[in-house]
Amino acid sequence: MINQNQMQGNEQNIDPEQEPLQQGEELATPEEQQQLEAFYDMGIDIIHSEGQVGDQIANMVLQAQDVSMGIGGAASALLIAIEKKAGMVPDEIKLQLAQELIAELTGLAVEAGALAEDEVNDGFIDAVASHAYSSYITTKESMGELNPQELEASVKEAEELMGTSARGGQPQQPQQPASPASGGLMSMAGG
Repeated sequence: MINQNQMQGNEQNIDPEQEPLQQGEELATPEEQQQLEAFYDMGIDIIHSEGQVGDQIANMVLQAQDVSMGIGGAASALLIAIEKKAGMVPDEIKLQLAQELIAELTGLAVEAGALAEDEVNDGFIDAVASHAYSSYITTKESMGELNPQELEASVKEAEELMGTSARGGQPQQPQQPASPASGGLMSMAGG
């Protein structure tokens, strides 16, 4: 679930002792926690960067006809950019990192007016996660970086963690079209 700091788009320190673990989550080792924080910081730097990359991420969210698809695509792009920059992101960290990036992007979309705060609910977050996963898999496949056996194992693990099927997306209600970005999510949000 998204906490108040994330809804306001504020950068947060990820501390597993601050909030109770959700169903399926495991307490990260100190090394995993440190890696997660470093990867998250890379994502935040990309999101808030001035210039072309930050604007591209903002446009993915703000110009999508379905905001959940835009946030999912942007989260996927961020995850792949972090992998390119940092090298391999361990699978046990990748899911939590994606959740944190989705929360940040959702908060910024609310600030920018592309999404109403009351629209952010479990169904919306599930739709975003599904879009992010689909986008990530499609992009990795097109890059030739997808191992079918690893994919099957990842799908099964994700389904177990989420308690739902990642294979057959549920129909989602389309969101209102977002207004075009004129300088990134931060400028749209007044930041």
